[in-house]
Amino acid sequence: MADVPFLDHYCALPTRPVGSDGEGNRSGVRQDLEALTAELYVAERFTEYFRQRYPDSDVISQLNLLDANRFRGATEILAKWIIAEYRNEFGRDALKQNIKTQTPGGQLRSDMLGVRSEGTTMVLELVEVTTVGEAKKAEIEDLQHKTDVLTRFVIDPALKEMLALQRAGRVSIGAPTRIEIRRSTWRPAWNELYYPLVPLPGTSGNVKYEWICYKPTFRPDGIGKDGLVLYEIHSTRLPQGVPLEVLRRVARRLRELENQHQLVLLPAMQQYWDDNAADSRELKKWLAIGLGAALLVTLVVLAWPTALPLAAGAAEGSGAAAAAGAAEAAAAAEAAQLANAVRYAESATKVPGYFERAQAALRPLLSGGLGRGLVGSH
Repeated sequence: MADVPFLDHYCALPTRPVGSDGEGNRSGVRQDLEALTAELYVAERFTEYFRQRYPDSDVISQLNLLDANRFRGATEILAKWIIAEYRNEFGRDALKQNIKTQTPGGQLRSDMLGVRSEGTTMVLELVEVTTVGEAKKAEIEDLQHKTDVLTRFVIDPALKEMLALQRAGRVSIGAPTRIEIRRSTWRPAWNELYYPLVPLPGTSGNVKYEWICYKPTFRPDGIGKDGLVLYEIHSTRLPQGVPLEVLRRVARRLRELENQHQLVLLPAMQQYWDDNAADSRELKKWLAIGLGAALLVTLVVLAWPTALPLAAGAAEGSGAAAAAGAAEAAAAAEAAQLANAVRYAESATKVPGYFERAQAALRPLLSGGLGRGLVGSH
C-alpha cells in the first residue's frame, strides 16, 4: 500500500455511529442508506478485482441475485439453488426459545460470493461487509453460519443438477466435480479505503465532511480476517478559517487535468503550487496542524463532478427545510442522502482515481516535497 503521511492518522479522526447525524439523533433511513452505500462500493471494487483476476468468473451479491438474466451455465444453476435453499434452518430469535416452537428461518444472502473455476472445482469466495462494532457477530452469524448453510443445503443439490445436465449433453454447463467455499483473501487497495459522503449542514449550519473508512478491515494486526470488510464513518467540521476557496481552485485544476496520466499530473500540480505560492502557504499551514485527511476528503468531493451539484442542492434543500421546521429538515436531509447513495453508486468506479489525484495534488506540500510521503501502514 502507498499512502501519504496525513492518512496514517486517518482513523484517529472523530467517528460517529452509522445512522447517526453526530448530534444525538438517529435515523433508521439514514442507517440503511449508509450501510447500503458501504456495501455497494465494496461490491463494485470486489467485482472489478475478481473479474480481472479470473476472467471467466462471476460475482453473486444480494444486490444482483434476483436478476434472472444475469447468470449463465453452472452459475445460473447455483443462483437458482441459492434462491431456493439459502435460508436459516431456524430463525435466530427462535433459538432462544423452546426447541418445539422453532420454525424455519428467513432467506439468507451473502454480501458477495465470487464464483470461479479451479480445475474441476467450483470455488465460492465469500465477502461480508459490516461495521467495526458488528465484526464479532458477523464472524459467527455471517461467515461461519452462511458457509454452513451453503454447505448443508445448497452445494449438493446444485452440483447434482449441474452433473445431470452435463451427462444429458448440456456440455455448455461446464459442470464441476466439486464445489468448495472459501473466505476471500481480497482486501481493498489503499486508494479504495475511503468513500466520501456528500457534505450536509448540521443543525448549527456548520457543514460536516464525512466519509466511510474501510481501514478497520486490517485491524488489529495489519492483516485482518479473510472474507470480512469492516468500516466506520468519520465525521469532522473544518475549523473556521480553512480556505475552501483555495481547495476549490485546486479542484478546478484537477478537473482540467482529469484525463492526464499521473506522469503529467504530478509535475503539473508542482507547477500549480509554484505559480500559486499564497495558496501553497495557506494549505501547508493546515496540513501542519493535522488536518490533512479532512482536506483530502474535502478536495475529493469538490473535484468529483458527480458530487458537486448534489452537494450544493443538499445544502440548499436542507437550509430551506430547516426554515420550515425540524421534521421537514430531517426529511430533506434523508432525501439528499438517498440521492447521494444512488448517484455515488453510479460512479463508484471513479472513487479510487479521485483519491489518487487528490493525493497527488497535496503531496508537493508535504515536508520534503515529492520525494517523501510514501508509507505502508494501515
